[in-house]
Amino acid sequence: MEGASTKGVLSHLSLLEVQARSRKTQPQRPSQLKELKAKVEALMTQRDQLRAETETHQNLKKLRASMDKQCTHEEDEEEGMDEDSENSNLLRLMARQTQLKDLLHAHHIIGGYNVIKTHQGKGVCVSMATAYEGVCLETYNLEINLKPTVRISRHNVPPFIPLNDLTERSNMQTDLRTLLDPLSQHLNAFAGRRQQLKLLKELHKSVEVMESNVLCSLLVLMFTVPREKTAVLCSLDYTDRTRCLPTRVHFECDDKELPDSPEWKKHRSLFMETPVHKALITMRKMGNIL
Repeated sequence: MEGASTKGVLSHLSLLEVQARSRKTQPQRPSQLKELKAKVEALMTQRDQLRAETETHQNLKKLRASMDKQCTHEEDEEEGMDEDSENSNLLRLMARQTQLKDLLHAHHIIGGYNVIKTHQGKGVCVSMATAYEGVCLETYNLEINLKPTVRISRHNVPPFIPLNDLTERSNMQTDLRTLLDPLSQHLNAFAGRRQQLKLLKELHKSVEVMESNVLCSLLVLMFTVPREKTAVLCSLDYTDRTRCLPTRVHFECDDKELPDSPEWKKHRSLFMETPVHKALITMRKMGNIL
C-alpha cells in the first residue's frame, strides 16, 4: 500500500514538472504559479511522510518478528538502529503494543480460555479449568501446534472423554472454539458428576453406592424406606455426557407397587431435575429414606 502511494506521488510530481516545462513559453498568471508551487510542496511533504511511515513499518515488522521468535540475538536482527535512541525505544513500545493487541484479540476469539505460547511461538498451551457450584476443580491442558496445520500434540484430557470425536467434528483450523467449547462442556459435566458423587458419600452415610464408573455416567444407589424397612435400588443413567443430571432414573425393590406410586414418580422427577446429593436431602426431609 505504501509503495503504491509513493509511486503515485512521484508520478504526479513528474507530470507537474513536464507541465511546468511545457508552459515556460506561455505567460503564467502569478496566482497559477503560486497554486502549482503550493501543490508541489504539499506532494513533496506527503512523499516524505510516506517514506517515513514505510521505514517505521519495516522496523516494527523486524521487532515483532524478533519478539515473536524470542530471538536471543536481537542485536543482529535490529542492525542499523541505535539501542539507546529515543526513536528505537518508541519503536519497541509500538511493537509491544501491537503484540499485546494480537494476544488480546486471540484471547477473545478463543472465548477467554487461558493461553500461553510454546515452542518459541510455534504453538500454544490452552488451560481449561473445571468447576461445580462455585468450587474450582481440576484443570486440563491442551498443547496445540499451529504450524504447518493446527493439531493437538499433547494433552492430559482423560481417555474416556471423546476428544478425537470432538476434534473430527470441529473446525479447529479456522475456529478453535468449535473444539474448545464442547470439550469444556464434557469436562465440566464430568467434574460436576464426580463432585456430586463425592458429596453424596460425605453427606449420606446411610446410602450405599452399589455401582459407578470412571466417567460417573452410571450410578446405582441403595437406600432404605423407613416404615417398611424396604431396600430400594436407584439407577441413575447419564446418557448426555455434557450434563450433570441423569436422563433416566429407575427404582427397583421387592414392593412392586412402590416405584409406580405417585410419590415415587415425583422422586423420579426430582432426581432428573436436582443434583443427586440434594435430591437425597429432600427425600430424607420428607421421611422417605433413612
